[in-house]
Amino acid sequence: MLRQFPHDGHRDVPRQLVLPYAHQQKREVAMKTSFLSLMAVVALMISGCASTTPVKNLALPPVSTIEGAVTQLDENGFTLSDTSGSIFVRAKLPENKKLNISLDERVKVYGNLQGGQEKIFDGYVIRKPTGEQIIVSNPTPHFGFIIQSSFK
Repeated sequence: MLRQFPHDGHRDVPRQLVLPYAHQQKREVAMKTSFLSLMAVVALMISGCASTTPVKNLALPPVSTIEGAVTQLDENGFTLSDTSGSIFVRAKLPENKKLNISLDERVKVYGNLQGGQEKIFDGYVIRKPTGEQIIVSNPTPHFGFIIQSSFK
């Protein structure tokens, strides 16, 4: 029995050649679907790391981004407040450099919540409204990837 090749209406081909082609097409579609699903999961993971977390919802251990106004300055960091509450952000620069932020300035801070009685957020990177980023400590390579790709 002769069948027309699916992508070429001008040639007649034996059925034995058409069936392998159909199976190859199914495999290609399955691979494309799997790849697209994988890409969607990766995109969700990356965007999940970059979304802002309200202060009251901070939990251990994931790295988070918080955003709010600086309400108090201290030599070891500052207090950040958002609509859900406030938290002390530990952000001591190396060599006792002064942190270049001011009261009532809105900032985004990338870091993680420390365990213990007091709620302390360890800030790795502070992003000012101007786009300036203050790197407080050298994060691990995993953190560096997220900072460069998602903390913009």
